[in-house]
Amino acid sequence: MEEEGFKFNPSPCQSMDDVRKLIADSVFSDEIDLVLVDWDLGSGAHGQDAIAAIRETVPFKDIIFYSAQTPVGTLRKAAFDNGIEGVFCVDRGELVEEVINVFESLMKKVLDLDHTRGIVMGATSDIDQMVSECLLTIHGKLDGASQKAMVEQALAHIDKKLANWADDAGSVRKKGTIAAILKSTVIFSANDRLKTLIRALDAESLKHHAKARDAVVTYVEKVVTPRNRLGHLVLEPAGKPKAVADSEGKEVSLEEMRDLRRLILGLREDFTSLLGALRA
Repeated sequence: MEEEGFKFNPSPCQSMDDVRKLIADSVFSDEIDLVLVDWDLGSGAHGQDAIAAIRETVPFKDIIFYSAQTPVGTLRKAAFDNGIEGVFCVDRGELVEEVINVFESLMKKVLDLDHTRGIVMGATSDIDQMVSECLLTIHGKLDGASQKAMVEQALAHIDKKLANWADDAGSVRKKGTIAAILKSTVIFSANDRLKTLIRALDAESLKHHAKARDAVVTYVEKVVTPRNRLGHLVLEPAGKPKAVADSEGKEVSLEEMRDLRRLILGLREDFTSLLGALRA
């Protein structure tokens, strides 16, 4: 799953109380895509009862019902007798293969270019927010003089951008096209915050976060530009294309997006760790 750029995050449950704490009526609430249920739950309890309880909350979530000793036919009958539908029944020895097959089926539903673009944009939005929180946390830990210096540095960066924008505005006015106007940017963008975070992590007091600084630099160099390209692509409503071209004719393929998801997956962990360390 991580090879495909998705986070594998299993949550073992030993009781139905554990299950009820995790299962919500929306995949967006519980972030659970697949449930595995053993037939023998101990103390005379059986999996079909647990599945029936789960189905009361989530009628359509993918469930795999398995057993090491009970035949698959018996599992199917138990599901049928309990009015349970939409369950994959499998022998324990084939469980891993079945999980992989279900995962691949789930991926096919979301890995067209339009959905996977949303995955990438959502993940990078999370990182944008963590960058802001890192900067606020660093600022809060500085002494008064250092806080003032950090603010002045950011303001100097804004002043420089404003001066550049004045030049750009003249250029845009000279071109006199709507296309030139639409390429203008907003003040202190997400990229500006990233650069500010890199400079902040250069401080002597934060040198022990050198690995995290490298992750931020990698994110700037290898994620920001592809992310921005994805944000400005428009898909033609003609099936599910394997690649799409931007306004400059550069293509972004599903394979490139998979590699980008994998990179972001690791970097998001680095940003999360950095924010946690700064707040400690």
